[in-house]
Amino acid sequence: MSNARPEAIDSEWYTTQLDLAGLVGVHEGDGGCELTELSALENSEAVLAGLQEIDWSFTDDETSYLSHDLHPYPGKFIPQIPHHLIARLSLRGELVWDSFGGCGTAALEAVLMGRRALSTDINPLGMVIGEAKTLTLTKEDDDLLCDMAEQLVLLSASEERLECELGCRRSDDEGLIPDIPNINEWFHKNAITELAYLRWRIERLDREKARKLAKASFSKSILKASYQDGETRYARKPRDVQRGEVTRWFATNLSMALKKVRKLGPLLQFREATFKTLDLCHAQVVVENAGAETLTANSVDLIVTSPPYPNTTDYHLYHRFRLFWLGYDPRDLGNKEIGSHLRHQKEANGFDFYLKEMSLCLERMRQVLRPGRYVVLVLGDGIFGGKTYNTALHIGEAARREGFEVIGILDRAVHRTRRSFISAARRLKSENLLVLRKPSSKVALTLLKPPYKLWPYEEELREREINALLGVTPRKDKEGGLRISTDALCLDKVRKLTFTHGFAAPDVSREATWQAILENGDASTVRSQRKDPKYATHGIHAYKGKFYPQLAKSLFSLAGLRPGARVLDPFCGSGTVLLESYLNGFQGFGVDLNVLAVKVASVKTQILNVDPYLRDRFLSRFEDRLEGMEASSEWHSVFSEDVKEELLSWFPGPVLAKLGWLLHTIEQVSEPRIREFLEVITSSIVRDVSQQDPRDLRIRRRAEPLSDAPVYELVKERLHEQRIRLQHFSERSKYAPLPFYPATAMLGDCRNASMFAENGIEKGSVDSIVTSPPYATALPYIDTDRLSILLLFGMNSRERSALESSLIGSREITKKKKSGVDERIDIGDFAAIQSSVARDIVEEVRERNKGADVGFRRDNTAALLYLYFQDMSIVMQNLNPLLRSGGAAFFVIGDNRTTAGGKEVKIASGRALQEIGAAIGWELIDVIPITVTTENRLHAKNSITVNEIIRFRKV
Repeated sequence: MSNARPEAIDSEWYTTQLDLAGLVGVHEGDGGCELTELSALENSEAVLAGLQEIDWSFTDDETSYLSHDLHPYPGKFIPQIPHHLIARLSLRGELVWDSFGGCGTAALEAVLMGRRALSTDINPLGMVIGEAKTLTLTKEDDDLLCDMAEQLVLLSASEERLECELGCRRSDDEGLIPDIPNINEWFHKNAITELAYLRWRIERLDREKARKLAKASFSKSILKASYQDGETRYARKPRDVQRGEVTRWFATNLSMALKKVRKLGPLLQFREATFKTLDLCHAQVVVENAGAETLTANSVDLIVTSPPYPNTTDYHLYHRFRLFWLGYDPRDLGNKEIGSHLRHQKEANGFDFYLKEMSLCLERMRQVLRPGRYVVLVLGDGIFGGKTYNTALHIGEAARREGFEVIGILDRAVHRTRRSFISAARRLKSENLLVLRKPSSKVALTLLKPPYKLWPYEEELREREINALLGVTPRKDKEGGLRISTDALCLDKVRKLTFTHGFAAPDVSREATWQAILENGDASTVRSQRKDPKYATHGIHAYKGKFYPQLAKSLFSLAGLRPGARVLDPFCGSGTVLLESYLNGFQGFGVDLNVLAVKVASVKTQILNVDPYLRDRFLSRFEDRLEGMEASSEWHSVFSEDVKEELLSWFPGPVLAKLGWLLHTIEQVSEPRIREFLEVITSSIVRDVSQQDPRDLRIRRRAEPLSDAPVYELVKERLHEQRIRLQHFSERSKYAPLPFYPATAMLGDCRNASMFAENGIEKGSVDSIVTSPPYATALPYIDTDRLSILLLFGMNSRERSALESSLIGSREITKKKKSGVDERIDIGDFAAIQSSVARDIVEEVRERNKGADVGFRRDNTAALLYLYFQDMSIVMQNLNPLLRSGGAAFFVIGDNRTTAGGKEVKIASGRALQEIGAAIGWELIDVIPITVTTENRLHAKNSITVNEIIRFRKV
């Protein structure tokens, strides 16, 4: 075994994580005023009143937090303005468009707030800056840029080495020097050669994200490398530029940019904005699937933008040299730039021309905006020939002509330290926020089915969901699809449907539901023909008897849960309900007695709460560590002596050694949630590397014993698969319609009423119960995962046996306990069982097996059934006070069968639970039969294939 101290293995890496974690910035919320449902936007007067309560000057607020000041950009609006507008006028997961996006201020705020973002601008520099300031870097990206910055610092420190490097690359660099008129009048020769060299280095970067950040850092360095006298002063000021200066400036800017972008990792979580360079006056609006230079009709949920003020900023002039060096021609921009002072002078036009171009832009905005949604324009007055024009009033009238409703105009004082850089004669002291709305309307929606075939009961659930969420009954079209007519401000409810994967209408562009995004990514481009029950972290570990996630989510819809509602699963198993609660904006609580199940359930949600940037670094580094896996028998010492013999009977010696090394290495990981995740990954391969037949629910040995197994290869494969799924989830989370709430998995016994209060679940605090209880004598949960429990928890056979027999629905019982229960059955003592159906089943099985020539398993059945129905009665009694009045309780249960005295007896668990529910005062709302499939496993013939959803309501 290695003699390296555990703390030394990870010290440098752990220090790095702490340094990075210390850079995390806090993005302040909005005082609880965030929009939670679209119906709140219907009353425009109330919307305006809410906006009027805000002091829009934000005089004392910090405006350069996070990456907002990653690159200078004149005339941008402060981030607090879009932040408050986005919070009040859009929902999470919706699309916010800044039609005059500049350097991406609104886009960054939108993504930070869990929205999708589209930012467009005629200035291509906006895309360069915006893409860089909304990045989440991977470990590989970060390492690449750190290395680049370090190399350039060292290179610039030696004039001799730099000259040699530039000389070697001179032929490559010459094609990268832009055709700037009078370039030598504006750049020192040293600056020209170094800028060309840096441009060459950036273009050779083989990672796209790294290239984007380096490109923005390069752009920031250009003006300082030139003779231009400042960001907002286009005047020539020659100076000497020493060899290596420009390279050092770039390396410094790149390092500073890296620090800023690292802060974004915990907040952006790999979510990115979309940036387009286009001329809004002449942009084409298409029905769907807009390309780089087009827009999609009826696709945007909110427009927040600050158009160029009339006769003021000349963006093409101040960014002239940046544009040239980045491969663009600023002269093209100068001929099209709305509001440009130089252009107005050159073309001898006035405010009317500005208004004409803005009217064209308003037309595009109306075409792209969805019905009932808002536009807010931050505007400043214009001065032409000494006359001041009230831009907000004029734009408001133009908007009316284009079909908008003018909701109101808000005044905003501009602090004197933050006013425009233009001359004092044209400097603004105030701005206006013009609030517009596209009129709302009814929309005829086509609801798109998933690409895979639905079972008949799923078709029924689909229609029930639609009715529950939208209050309408869908009608079928000739192709079997579903159509509804609803208000445009109900789309937030449509996005939450489970068995509907998209929607579209003539005045609402096609959009995928959140469920479709979770399963298949962007369902408009990636379509699977199979239902995916393993999306997000659902597939992290196999677990028998769980019900699939789509079913759990559809029950949330039937329950009519509000955002942030509390969902309880008293038999949480491996956490399907908990993860679905997390993914859909609810607080999930789960209880189970199975230590492995609780561990898996916790990991499923906890790993999603780890900062994705740090998480990816941890997992990437751990993959590297796997290369050093050892198979020495010395690693057997990781396991305690009282279980080692049993482990060696189920795992070949080399395999157990590798597992020992693996668990020891996992133990050195400093982040506990990552550590738990890696342990679950290890558990997930146990069946494949042990002597257990992987197809068998019970512990049976392989026909041909293993002598070794590919532990390294399997762990690496599973880990890589989960890394990809985690990253995909992070990227897709920008579509999430609600914030994610932490989920809690508790190791406990729901027959113990005090356990709930001890874990913070008070009376009346649960909005819905969603669970699939264990079936009577159906699955040996502990025995099925015996080897994982032995490996991870060191539980010997005696401890596992005790745990197995304590489970509800267990097939294990001691002779003494059986004798006592049989005695109660024989004397008719059924006081603890609140179901006549259950009592009849128990009595029949007992009577038929008594005295018959049956094995001990069948002889135990009556006592086991008695205990099962007694336990379920106790659990439901304990759940009753926790559920709020009017709350829904769903039990997914199946009937199974047993043979008693040579006759097959149906164990009608569903009927029994219905009676128990009635006994404690719950109203039976519905019973929905469902059909399930069996997997390719031994004993599949004994599997339960017909189940039912029992739905109660607490009166």
